[in-house]
Amino acid sequence: MASIMEQDVRHVRESVRRALGGTLEFRRFAGLDRPFAAHAHDYPVIGLVREGCRLMECNRRAYRLEAGQLLALNAGDAHGCIQKGPVPLVYDSVALLGFPDCPPFEGPIVESAEASAYMKDIAALMDATPLDEGAIEETLYLLIDHLCAPADLKPRDEAAHAMAAYLRDHVGQTVRLDALAEAAGLDKYRALRTFTAAFGLTPMRYLASLRVEQARELLARGASCADAAFQAGFSDQAHLTRAFKERLGVTPGFYQRAVTGKSSPIASRQKAHL
Repeated sequence: MASIMEQDVRHVRESVRRALGGTLEFRRFAGLDRPFAAHAHDYPVIGLVREGCRLMECNRRAYRLEAGQLLALNAGDAHGCIQKGPVPLVYDSVALLGFPDCPPFEGPIVESAEASAYMKDIAALMDATPLDEGAIEETLYLLIDHLCAPADLKPRDEAAHAMAAYLRDHVGQTVRLDALAEAAGLDKYRALRTFTAAFGLTPMRYLASLRVEQARELLARGASCADAAFQAGFSDQAHLTRAFKERLGVTPGFYQRAVTGKSSPIASRQKAHL
């Protein structure tokens, strides 16, 4: 049976495929008109708008994304977007899941015909079967080189970093604002203002993004949706599904099937009894 990515994209609204030992994840959205809520990733993302137009907010600034434009997001960049106009979105992206030393991008909007061409080459390579991982890796590094900022980004406030570290260490637990403020050495009001000013998201929305990312990793390793929801700190599976789709554009079950080729263990057992 053909994989999800091997099927004609005209019949697939969302698709996901991994390469380079799972450190690179290619995602495609085709024919979408729904919004993406403000969120952040703990890894860089590069995207190309093929069709449609979006109004995007990134790090508290507004942008207009049009067909042909390239998007380069650094880890922690808070962003969200809504549909603009009648043409649905067709969008390719690569998530750099295993590139901790990736230099910062100069973005979020990049005007570079050469960089856009590299991104299109990566999309074509990710559509091929079998994958040419050598070509994918080479093209990816050429693309990253074109997106690098000339100087390091200004570091965020030390207190905000302390709170972000606390959230990462307590992803699966209940987090209270007073504990977060204590980690930063601030009162609750200043802690909330400091964090939101630094990251463009409230601490709880930032935490929700971290939980989605943890659930995504668990699903990629074969955990059931229910187990992924519990371990990532969601109150239930429905809460995970809403947050996951709101931020990544696909349901947890769809993502797991695309990455592993298998359904959630619970879903598989349910089908066996039908």
